Amino acid sequence: MGKRDGKIIVSVHCDTVWNAASVKLVRRKKRRYYYGNLDNIVCVAEVLRSVMPRVHDRRIKFYFTNKEETTMEGAEWVMRREGRALYIVVDITVAARKSDMNIEWPYHVDRPTVKRVFGKIPRLKVSFKTSHADETMVYGKKFPSFSLNLPVDGHVHGRSQVSFWKARRFGRAVAEVLRRARRHYSEICIFPPKKSAGHTKVRS
Repeated sequence: MGKRDGKIIVSVHCDTVWNAASVKLVRRKKRRYYYGNLDNIVCVAEVLRSVMPRVHDRRIKFYFTNKEETTMEGAEWVMRREGRALYIVVDITVAARKSDMNIEWPYHVDRPTVKRVFGKIPRLKVSFKTSHADETMVYGKKFPSFSLNLPVDGHVHGRSQVSFWKARRFGRAVAEVLRRARRHYSEICIFPPKKSAGHTKVRS
């Protein structure tokens, strides 16, 4: 297996806080906004609409997980199934609100490389601030992981909003991040050393 041939797992949680689960598309002064509890419905929509049709790499797998809001059981299941890989989480954030994308929670990755590779995507403002916990808390225990977050205005689990075109731009940027992650896979990932089998001592 070559240096670029490792798996990339894209993890997008599709559960939400149900007492706030309401999303609608609002028009204001000829502009369109998503409004409501956007965690994580908007990202699910953009991965389906803007990311997956642009990614043609069999080594990149997409999972839509459950129980991110409670036990992280979905992420735990994905990690048991896939094992060694680079795990990229897609979620919303209330950090870096003026940015187009916020990259958070880097685990087992070369951080200078992450900033160099993903911080200069043309016509995209990328930030590296930390916000609320996400599924990287699970994946990062063992494997390289970071999250790509759509900055929104408002509250994570309540009333929030983001422009339709900002969400669309974010989705297309996620596809570009995945292409770059493939090209720079070996530079980004820091895998823990594999456990070698013990040698049996032979008595003389």
